[in-house]
Amino acid sequence: MDSLVKSVGLQIRILRKSKKFSQEELAFKANVHPTYIGQIERGEKNLTISSLNQITNALEVNLADFFSVIGTNYDSTENLPYRLIIEILQEIDIDEQKQLFEILKKIVEFKKK
Repeated sequence: MDSLVKSVGLQIRILRKSKKFSQEELAFKANVHPTYIGQIERGEKNLTISSLNQITNALEVNLADFFSVIGTNYDSTENLPYRLIIEILQEIDIDEQKQLFEILKKIVEFKKK
């Protein structure tokens, strides 16, 4: 699939995890099949605007905000590391997040020297 489809899927996954929804919960709220959510998140399915609208409504995000995060340059992976970092951080508890923040802060301080 193309990079736009993958970017949309990744953004849905990030938003879903930020709401602490399972794929099944999101599918139920969006009135779509749970396997469809997984396929979208992995960039395997090209979803319709109608399906995207159902999913973003379930995530309580409007379409304009959804696409403003993705940006307009879909062939670029410039924002990808940022999204992956957020995805990883959402999978660990707050204490681990704080520890990683302190490590990152020290790395940045070291590089400035």
